[in-house]
Amino acid sequence: MTTYRAYQLDQRHRIKSGQWIIAKDDDEARAQASELCEEGVESIELWQAQTKVDELDCPPEPELKKSA
Repeated sequence: MTTYRAYQLDQRHRIKSGQWIIAKDDDEARAQASELCEEGVESIELWQAQTKVDELDCPPEPELKKSA
């Protein structure tokens, strides 16, 4: 298992918060990170140590409300 850091970014691309993710590979980490999308979060940056793995765009807010 590998440890990742997922950062929730706002509209100005500033970090709102960060969470640790433990996953077996990058794909599983991406799936877990995508669940962190919520109101006010534009995207999620996913890092493994000093390497940026991906930046995931969050869906527009109305779509987030539909899935809730």
